[in-house]
Amino acid sequence: MTETTSHASAIRAGGVAITGLHKSYGSNEVLKGIDLTVAPGEVVCLIGPSGSGKSTLLRCVNLLETPNHGTVAVSGFDATDPEVDLNAMRRHVGMVFQQFNLFPHLSVLENCTVAQVKVLRRAKAEAAGVARENLRRVGLDGFEDRYPDQLSGGQQQRVAIARALSMDPQLMLFDEPTSALDPETVGEVLSVMRGLAAAGMTMLVVTHEMGFAREVADRVVFMDGGVVVEEGPAEQVIGSPTQPRTQDFLRRVLNPTDVEL
Repeated sequence: MTETTSHASAIRAGGVAITGLHKSYGSNEVLKGIDLTVAPGEVVCLIGPSGSGKSTLLRCVNLLETPNHGTVAVSGFDATDPEVDLNAMRRHVGMVFQQFNLFPHLSVLENCTVAQVKVLRRAKAEAAGVARENLRRVGLDGFEDRYPDQLSGGQQQRVAIARALSMDPQLMLFDEPTSALDPETVGEVLSVMRGLAAAGMTMLVVTHEMGFAREVADRVVFMDGGVVVEEGPAEQVIGSPTQPRTQDFLRRVLNPTDVEL
């Protein structure tokens, strides 16, 4: 696939095409010219040390952060065009954060229907039907009437995923979705994400879960210092990285007790 063909494919439904992306906070340049495409149906995992720019890159895709330079195309929308209809674009993009961001005063079902009714203008009965189906999809059938404080962290994160799916996104963004979870509940969320990947959902995932990335990702992108250091098939980048910085990072992550200070 040529670069031009890849770029054209990525901007179709669910795809992402990022070109020359720069983002600074004052004098701190966090992203230093990122080029990245995600084809429809592809799962791409972003890995790298804290502060490498992974989460900022993800937030720029949904324009939760405004890039200083460069372009971001998402599902046929030029997200960096000043005239873009952001609300229309964001209807195609679901995002799951480190923290669950559920409304504590709303039930699980209400958390999954409120945006459908207000943004998509769905009737309450239709929204409830969609929500129930997505709760079943994440293994929470029967939890509709519970409130967030009655759920474990893993259950809350699965509600957050069901809420995002209830908006019928073509692209799902995950920003370290398991980092705030108890180790015993991490597997619950990763299992749901595996199911989404198997169903063909386009996914861009920031993660420290190397086993998940190796198993599920079509491509892995290693970032450090605001640039893409290495990218390629998951097995190659995680199993046989070519760049010394990638090798050092993975040695530390995969063998945390075998690090010389």
